Amino acid sequence: MKSLQEIWEDLKKYLEVEKALELGFSNGNYTKELAKYAKKVVGIDISDDFMEIAKRNLKDYSNIELLIMDANNMSFEDKSFDLVLSTSFHEFDLSGEEYSVDLELKRSILTEMARVSDTIVFIEPTENAVTNELFKVFNPNENHSDRIKQSNNLIDTFMKEKNYELVTKGLTYNKDQFSNLDELNEEMLDWWADIKVPSTEEEKKQMINQIDMILDNAGMLEGLYVTEEIAYKVFKKVN
Repeated sequence: MKSLQEIWEDLKKYLEVEKALELGFSNGNYTKELAKYAKKVVGIDISDDFMEIAKRNLKDYSNIELLIMDANNMSFEDKSFDLVLSTSFHEFDLSGEEYSVDLELKRSILTEMARVSDTIVFIEPTENAVTNELFKVFNPNENHSDRIKQSNNLIDTFMKEKNYELVTKGLTYNKDQFSNLDELNEEMLDWWADIKVPSTEEEKKQMINQIDMILDNAGMLEGLYVTEEIAYKVFKKVN
């Protein structure tokens, strides 16, 4: 299986466009990759915190514009982008409440995506990604595997209904390597700090123990790495 960095080159023929839109830029890591291919990238997110983080990470890129905007109510004109990239579609209905999946909201966002572009790329973790289990350390009520499964089923159904053709798909992975166990654990706590930060040292120890157990069961703890399985799909509108 090719790594995520190698997949970007494989997707090059779809990404080399005049103007691209990214939904949910988060920390800007995916935005940075997209900006290597598209001449102009507009990224949107609803988080002020992510805006500040992404601004710092992307300060050296002159072809990126970041906006605070709701993906369900975008202020762009119809077909104003050559490409839409989504790397967090499964989380657009995520909340801290009792576990639920809002398929109506997701369908509405897909409708907006289809309105602004005839080419849509999804790059997201799979149902089997170890991060789904790690997420539960920070929100025990969450079921990321099921959320991803329902999201993917909706994407496939919606795209078929709207006459989009699946032109390529595949699996890839992203691997984060760490030099020691403390570094790994601190990074894992930081990844989901927007969801939960341990309030006491005892709670922190308990969360670290949970993280280490999950990674040990996945065969990653001994090698001090975290590998996330990721799926990618490219849809193009059939005229």
